[in-house]
Amino acid sequence: MSIVGVARRGIFDLRRGRGMKGHLQVRPISLFSGITESFIALHQISGLPWLALVPLTTFGLRTVFTLPLSIWQRKRVVKQQELRKVVQAIPPVVKLRLAAAAQQRSNSSSGDVADGVPRGPTLTPEQIQLLALKETRNRQKKLFAENNASLWKNALLPLVQIPLWVSISMGLRGLTESRLVDSNLKPLSSDSAASVAPVSDWDLSLPLDSLPMLAPLVLGLLALTNVEHNGRMMTTTTSAAMGIKIAPSPNSRASQSMQSILNVSRLGCIFFMGISSQAPLLLSAYWISSQLYSFLQNAFLNWLWPYQR
Repeated sequence: MSIVGVARRGIFDLRRGRGMKGHLQVRPISLFSGITESFIALHQISGLPWLALVPLTTFGLRTVFTLPLSIWQRKRVVKQQELRKVVQAIPPVVKLRLAAAAQQRSNSSSGDVADGVPRGPTLTPEQIQLLALKETRNRQKKLFAENNASLWKNALLPLVQIPLWVSISMGLRGLTESRLVDSNLKPLSSDSAASVAPVSDWDLSLPLDSLPMLAPLVLGLLALTNVEHNGRMMTTTTSAAMGIKIAPSPNSRASQSMQSILNVSRLGCIFFMGISSQAPLLLSAYWISSQLYSFLQNAFLNWLWPYQR
């Protein structure tokens, strides 16, 4: 066999191998392929349109996985706020004890230490402040643990909610990569068919062409509403709930920290709107449904267990 024949045979075998490989590769393996398959199975069993199935599934998953944890966390946070009222009385007492012990030691010639104050020079006001803060934190930690309201438990809800949100988002993103067309949605009337394509011809892997900014605007409005509502409820005090208005201190560390968190959250909502404008319609529908559920959930929790500071 000549060299040309060998080369042609090699090229033929190479093309044949590529063709068999492409034929055997039905679907790429993905971490979130199980979620995509679950959505397809639900769609086939229920017969619901995708734009109805996604919100209903969102409400169901949030009710099963995150609502019990949210109720548990709200009760725990309210208990922590009640216990902090007890903790607030600790620093003045600790500072007074430390100052009295330091004064007694400075006046004593023996050098013995009272109330556990270490031997050495007289404590400065900065040292008293630091020791009082350390003692307050230790007593708060012990008090929270005794009442089953430890601070580390506040991280359980995000550890469940964030992976759930990411998993469903990636599953829907993989679902829309196949350019699905929802055949269960009714087409538009014949009068408007000339100007707008029927609903059954919409490609749900792309943003909605007829109203391109409707989904991002709704998503941004709900997200900003949740941020402002949560910020207002977190800064609401017991006196304000009773109708007594107290001027807040804008220069306090707590106020500045809360304002920084709110500003970052507001910017995140605006950034989220930009992402939604380029996201598939089903993915935007999931995000909107999740934000709507959060709004209803917060209203329900604030009605039963309002924040008090």
